[in-house]
Amino acid sequence: MTDADTVLSDLARHIDISCVQAQHDRDDVDELARRAIAGGFVSAHVLPTWLPYLRERLEGSAVLAGSPVAFPSGGATTATKVAEATGLLELGAQELDVVVAIGRLRSGDGAYVEAELAAVAQVVDGRVPLRAILEVGRLDDDDIRRGVDAAVAAGIPWIKTGTGWSGVATTTAHIRLIAERAAGRAALKAAGGIRDIDTVREMARLGVTRFGMNADAALLAVSASKEKP
Repeated sequence: MTDADTVLSDLARHIDISCVQAQHDRDDVDELARRAIAGGFVSAHVLPTWLPYLRERLEGSAVLAGSPVAFPSGGATTATKVAEATGLLELGAQELDVVVAIGRLRSGDGAYVEAELAAVAQVVDGRVPLRAILEVGRLDDDDIRRGVDAAVAAGIPWIKTGTGWSGVATTTAHIRLIAERAAGRAALKAAGGIRDIDTVREMARLGVTRFGMNADAALLAVSASKEKP
């Protein structure tokens, strides 16, 4: 069985669902938790203010609670990102996704991004899965390569493609570029505009082992994954 076959054979355990838009309220978090548990998804993600509440709603289940750092712009200072990551760990975060300094990547400043990610990785210290969000829809190919190099050098174990806020969908071309540059040095999570099982299958074959999807698309993908390709 290939890695892609492993992912597709139990797809729900390789998908997280989220409600991380500014307008999401308590009812949305309640519904997120319900659907995450019912669907058997690996984790659910919310904005930091809702993390303690989400932990309560997921108590007793196998679903992990995650939250983002410097979401969605990545433009916070390094000190702010470190403080936010530290605070989220104290609040019980079981997964963290940190948005890179997108403008710094676009400006060619990979050294800044590496140093910043290294500072976040240091405080997380392997206690929970940590991912660097590149926001590929706002980067050109050279920016993406620079971001991959910075994340790997900083000791970030996962690279994620997007926040879902950019309005530009992650494509298989993005995944291929990241996979080639990472060359097995980091695991891959695809997120942002992924809506169908064909895309999921192709990305899995390119090395993606985690997906971030909206709940409706995730449920359809899981159902379709049980059918013959």
